[in-house]
Amino acid sequence: MSGDFERELTRRVWSDDAFAAQVESDPVAALKTMGVEVPAGVKVKVVVQRRDRVYFTIPPARDPQSPPPATALNQMDLWSSQGLFIWLVPVAAKFKLLALRNAARAEREKS
Repeated sequence: MSGDFERELTRRVWSDDAFAAQVESDPVAALKTMGVEVPAGVKVKVVVQRRDRVYFTIPPARDPQSPPPATALNQMDLWSSQGLFIWLVPVAAKFKLLALRNAARAEREKS
């Protein structure tokens, strides 16, 4: 899927509440409305981020039949961003950033 598709999917989720609910509850049907056919046997999960949550994506376990990687394996080795920006920070920093963002939001709401 290209960055154009990802942008269109995001735009549609942001602008269409019914589609946003469907993309989380039945992503295969939701994607089909956008012309994307998900092959049989492939499971799709779309997560719409929430401002007050931190998400962890755990890479799949290594196949025991395959040799271990020659270098340290991280999520960037397993996932291509399709040209979109990815910000990798230590977990403690993610929680600090979340706290800062929530404090700034609370401050704005008081004004």
